[in-house]
This record gives sequence, C-alpha cells and structure tokens, in this order.
Amino acid sequence: MENSNQQPSRANSRGWLVLLLSVVVAAIAAYFPFALLLAPALWAYAGARTKPAWMILPIAVFALCTLQISSFGILAGWYGASALCAVLLYVMMTRRMSNSDTALILAGVFLVGLYATFCLPGILAGRGAFADIQNAMNALIAMDRETIAQMPQIDANMTKSIMDTLNLIYESIPIGFVAVLCIVASVLGLGNLLFFRLFCRKHPEIAISPMRPFRNWTLPNSTTLGLFAILVLSLIAELADWTFADGFAMTANILVALPLFLQGLCVIDYFIVRSGKNITTTRVLIYIGTAVLFQYTAMALLLIGCFDQIFRIRLRMSTLPPSDV
Repeated sequence: MENSNQQPSRANSRGWLVLLLSVVVAAIAAYFPFALLLAPALWAYAGARTKPAWMILPIAVFALCTLQISSFGILAGWYGASALCAVLLYVMMTRRMSNSDTALILAGVFLVGLYATFCLPGILAGRGAFADIQNAMNALIAMDRETIAQMPQIDANMTKSIMDTLNLIYESIPIGFVAVLCIVASVLGLGNLLFFRLFCRKHPEIAISPMRPFRNWTLPNSTTLGLFAILVLSLIAELADWTFADGFAMTANILVALPLFLQGLCVIDYFIVRSGKNITTTRVLIYIGTAVLFQYTAMALLLIGCFDQIFRIRLRMSTLPPSDV
C-alpha cells in the first residue's frame, strides 16, 4: 500500500519538474528562436503531464520575454503561432487524430506566424511584403563590399563572383522567400510532432494516436489531391500572367516537393529493412550519403516518392516475402 501511494506522488512531482523545464525552455526560445523546434511540444507535454490549463504558464513566460526584445508585430507572429501550435498539438494528439494532418496543420500555423513576423509589418506600413528583408540584404551587400575592398588577396574575378551571387539572392527574395518560409515551417511542424511523441513514449497514461514506422509512411490521398490542386493553380497563374506567378510557382514546387522527398526516403528505408542485411550500417551510410550529395539525390528521392505514390510499390511488395525468405 505504501508503494502504491508513493508512485502517484513521484509521478506528480516529475510532472511539475516538466512544467518548470517548459518555463525555462520558453524563456530560452524567446532569445534563441531555434528552440521553437521543440518548445511548443514541451509545453503540450507539460500540459499532458499536469493539467492542460498549466500550458498557459510557459506560454505567458514566452510572451513576456519576447516582448522585452521584439516589437508587437513580431510578438504576434512568433507568440501566436507557437502558442497555438502547443494547444493544437495537445488537443489533436490526445484525441488521437491523424499524425499527417497534425503535422500539416502545425506547419500551416507556423507558416502564417512566420509570414506575419517577417512580411506583415512591411505590408501594413505600405513598404511591401519583402521591403524589410531586401533592405537588410542591401545592408549586408554594402558591408561585404567594404570588407572585400580591404582584402587585397581577393582578385577582381572573385570579387565579381561574390557580388553577383549576393545580387542574385537579393533579386530572388520576392520569388523565393515564401518558399524558404514554407521549408522552415514544415521543419518546425514536423519537429514538434516528433518531439511530443518522443516525450510521451514512456508514458502510456498519455493516450495518443499511434504512428506507423517511418518505412511505411505514405501521403494521405486527401493531401495528394491538395498538392495536385496547388500545381494546377500555379499553372493557371502562369498562363494568366499573374504578377506574383513566379513566387507562387516557387512556393507550390516546394510544397509539393517536400512531402514527396520524405516519401522517397521512406521507400529507401523500406527496402533497407526488407533486405534484412546490416540494416543499421546501411541506413547510416545511405542517410549520410543523401545529406552529402543532396543536390544530386534530392530529385531522385522526389521521383521515387512520386512513383510510389502513384503505383503503391510498397503496398504491392508487402504481399511478397522478403528476399531472405
């Protein structure tokens, strides 16, 4: 009887320690935004370990710290997206909703927050969505030009190459900046989902939706239809000669490519496991090779993911025995 009484109290004390840790991480995230890769997941986990209402404590600390160092517009973007993602993550996971839908919704919320942070102030001030980013890039180009002028070891050809690259980045901001925000938002959404699942793994009392092994993951049909609709809209925008057609097309390409690239990795992992030979070593070597040769492997993995989505390679092969059998 004494043992059974001690276990709940110990679990409660650990829950409060998790809440305290979430408050500390909230303060860190205000000064180092990369911590948002796991901070909302930790806030949601703290709510699951204690009470959902206690999530307001780290969220409030994050808001107060952000307000000390940033403007109200940045506070609304960062804080609104992060707080909403923590609440959505807790609600969707504890109600056992789809992992894919949860990751997509979190990525969408983060995308809106990032856009509000970086682009909305310029729009409201009448300068344009990307004026502040371009001004910052102009300042960087001017600083680099002065630095290069003081370095005699850099010849004229190298100077021209560096400045041409910087000017190309400056000119591509209106076209590619939203696409970059999409990539960052996708990483944040997926990262928080995976961290929340990792935190809850050793706590069966927190009932969350199950997750298929990475090698078996595939795009839901609804998502596939949505991606196809985005491609059609980008094509219509190109044909209609819309002013922002180039930027929309770039964003559409990124939105379509990211999940198909991930599915391509899943297909590769499926065949690694299916081979049954040196699984860990082969997996590490292939993943390292993919990262090192990313510019060559990205398109190949995208095509593999697209091919699997259309022809259901893994589903067809799952009816066949592995090679060693």
